[in-house]
Amino acid sequence: MHLLRRFLAFLRPYRWQMFEVFLLIFVINAFSLWRPAIMGQIIDSVVGAGAGAGAAAEAGPAGTAVRQVWQGVLLLLINTAGMATVSFWRSWRITYVAQRVIFDIRRHLHRHLQKLSMSYYESRQSGRIMARVLYDVDAIGGLAGDTLVQLLTDTVQLVFLIYLMFSNSWPLACIAVITIPLYLGNFMLLRNKIRRAARRVREKFSVISGDLHEKIAAAKVVKSFTRERSESLRFIRHLHDNLILSLDSRRYSIWLGTSGMVLQQVGTATFYLVGCYFIIYGHFDMTVGKFMAFKMWLDMLYGPAQRLIDANDMITRALVAVERIFEILDTKPEVEDAPNPIVPTKVDGLVEFRNVSFGYDPNELVLQNINLEVRPGEMCAFVGPSGSGKTTLANLIARFYDPTSGALYLDGIDLRQLKLTWLRGQIGVVLQETHLFTGTIRSNLRYGNPHATQEQVARAAMAANAHDFIMELPEDYDTEIGERGLKLSGGQRQRIAIARAILRDPRLLILDEATSALDSTSEALIQSALDQLMVGRTSFVIAHRLSTIMKADKIVVLEHGIVVDVGSHDELLDRGGLYAKLYNMQFRKQLLEDEDEDDPTAAQPGRARAGVRPPKPGPT
Repeated sequence: MHLLRRFLAFLRPYRWQMFEVFLLIFVINAFSLWRPAIMGQIIDSVVGAGAGAGAAAEAGPAGTAVRQVWQGVLLLLINTAGMATVSFWRSWRITYVAQRVIFDIRRHLHRHLQKLSMSYYESRQSGRIMARVLYDVDAIGGLAGDTLVQLLTDTVQLVFLIYLMFSNSWPLACIAVITIPLYLGNFMLLRNKIRRAARRVREKFSVISGDLHEKIAAAKVVKSFTRERSESLRFIRHLHDNLILSLDSRRYSIWLGTSGMVLQQVGTATFYLVGCYFIIYGHFDMTVGKFMAFKMWLDMLYGPAQRLIDANDMITRALVAVERIFEILDTKPEVEDAPNPIVPTKVDGLVEFRNVSFGYDPNELVLQNINLEVRPGEMCAFVGPSGSGKTTLANLIARFYDPTSGALYLDGIDLRQLKLTWLRGQIGVVLQETHLFTGTIRSNLRYGNPHATQEQVARAAMAANAHDFIMELPEDYDTEIGERGLKLSGGQRQRIAIARAILRDPRLLILDEATSALDSTSEALIQSALDQLMVGRTSFVIAHRLSTIMKADKIVVLEHGIVVDVGSHDELLDRGGLYAKLYNMQFRKQLLEDEDEDDPTAAQPGRARAGVRPPKPGPT
């Protein structure tokens, strides 16, 4: 009931439309309940009340009976026209409310997803999240429309029917309504099983959706490893499991329907037995017309009773979807704005780490006691072996995560006190994994600055060494690049991402392996452009190629999440240590690669390489 109440809160903005629907339900019930009475009068006018019934004897001559039949038929036609008109308007209002509620739920859900922290997305498959936004919301669409309204309609109809039946013949009414508690009891016994089965089906569908989305996105990997058949068999196994769960779930619904049909037939047979007995012996002034009218009411009673059970079955299943949706809506962002966030009027770019420690799991720290000051306009590089915490430091600056302990400051203000959207608006990011969106090159470049002019777009592309290759494309800046930019090479995608960051014109720059996908020539051009871009901006650079960070004002050397050294390139070489070791290894590797390019015989077996020595980096 708690979930249902929370779901009904989405209907609150449409309470007047729902009130209108509720009134229309009363009108439709009035029309439908009037029909049996009309039919009963027509039958009594023609057939009479049977042997010994006074009402038939008073029916008058044949001409009167014919007029009454015509009057009855005319009333039936009026009834049909009125019922059709009201039913159409009711259905339209129901459809409007249902679609608006689906729109509102998806809007709230998507808005809340945008607020959730990176940890939420990193711990869940995107396909599973999509299943909740699309599949689960669709599943509750009926609950907001036809199911809920049908439930109200049938409830109102049952109340009126029971009143009419008891008003006409309480003995027959008692026989008719005695089956309703049996309907409800049968449903209550199966309700929990239905709910558990429905949840298993939805969870399995989410698994299928997540796995399918993941494998389609990685189609090149699947084909490269010739895993097409294996993935097809895996998908079929998932489908088979879902089939078994779906059949198990539907079995309970079929049992409800079958048992309801049996109860209905038993109740109808009992009604015929007792009703005919009353007509034959003239008990309770029962006439054929009254009996037929009562029979129509009985049919109308069993229909709503069965539909109420079916509606409860559907509501139980839909509430599983509601529960899954509210699981997302109830998830609190780990990173969110302070109650009264600060929005500074300007940014100098002073960034400070004060005793910062962080762990994705608080019990396993990946950064420990980081103390660092980066002055405005400085270029700070993070260096260290893989897994040392370089990217994690950058994530803390962009406030994708908050420190487990300690704090980061921008111009002396704790990042947690700054308005989150404002903070990220001051930061340009080029991630290690370039992600472009389906659309044109122009739309991707403008993603961080939608109002940029074409001149600004072109200038940013030139700075990132992207303009020339863009102009060679069929529609230059209006060229469609496909999903994730797959129509471009890796280096082209990277240059588009760099141009996107340049166009944002940020005060802080985070470059996470920004030149990793480029060849040597492009890398040199991009590095030159980045050098110009970083002038006057506080920049944080992560690079495994130490040649790209030699000009950094400050190089922070990390190992196992601890800062082991800080200094300029020359200072770190003079001191030796981890940085000098990494530089030595990379320099030697580069020399050997250059020698292979310059001397084809150097790669021959047994051929010694002579005369190559890396410069001594300093004391070790």
